[in-house]
Amino acid sequence: MARSDDAQHDLDDLGALIRAHRKRAGLTGAEAARRAGFTQSKMSKIENGILLPGADDVRRLAVGLSMDADATAHALDLIDRVQDDQPARRITLRRDTFAEHAALLAKFRGAGYVVAADPAVVPDWLRTRDYLFAATGPLSQRNTRTATALLRKRQDLIATPSVRFEFFVFETALRNRVGPAQLMSEQMLELAAITARHPNVIVRVVPREAVITPALLHGFEVHDDEQVVITMTPGVMVITTEDDVQPFRRMTTALRACAMDEGSSRSSLQRIALAYRSNALTEKYAA
Repeated sequence: MARSDDAQHDLDDLGALIRAHRKRAGLTGAEAARRAGFTQSKMSKIENGILLPGADDVRRLAVGLSMDADATAHALDLIDRVQDDQPARRITLRRDTFAEHAALLAKFRGAGYVVAADPAVVPDWLRTRDYLFAATGPLSQRNTRTATALLRKRQDLIATPSVRFEFFVFETALRNRVGPAQLMSEQMLELAAITARHPNVIVRVVPREAVITPALLHGFEVHDDEQVVITMTPGVMVITTEDDVQPFRRMTTALRACAMDEGSSRSSLQRIALAYRSNALTEKYAA
């Protein structure tokens, strides 16, 4: 959705205000961003009226740029005015799940950072083909082709060293069978092996006993620390408003604090794979 003219004017004023104080402080965009704890790209988008920062971002900038109380209050007031502008709200539900994921993946241009977590199933990026179709259930021929193409695209991006990935897989999801034991065993082995093939990928297991506050009720992805993607039954929700992205950053921090380290995660995945393998043999001989 486009912002109204008034909201865009306020956003431009906010960017100009921050730029003026940055220059007054004698800082480059990269230096100011570092002081505020975010990327130079994000700083540039804020100054150019492209991205609406959160209130916490502005408070950190105010400290880093030595903004006085009046300037800080004015910046916070401009944020409130833009957020009150209904057309500016940036939470969008898009109905065609497969088409929207294809469009989102097309925006990666050889670089980026993705964080993904799901409490119920293995995240989309890490699924084997068999697990993918067991988890999604029956699909039309068109959606089967699209899902297969998405899987290949994700695999290509994972194989791109300049795109970094951080995945959190929940032990409860790993023990949630979506198909035969053999299928589950192969999926666990793939999770355990992927980091050896791709050094740009981190996979960490969240143990069953982990306490996460607030509770994670659905899967999510964070792209480049600026956009959240949530896949729901009716479609794909895309969140870009700074204040609405912030809770997912906090959730990522909570997951990092409670997840197993990489080595322990790999060992756990291998143990679960062996357990499923044993179940698969039992099922085979019982059939």
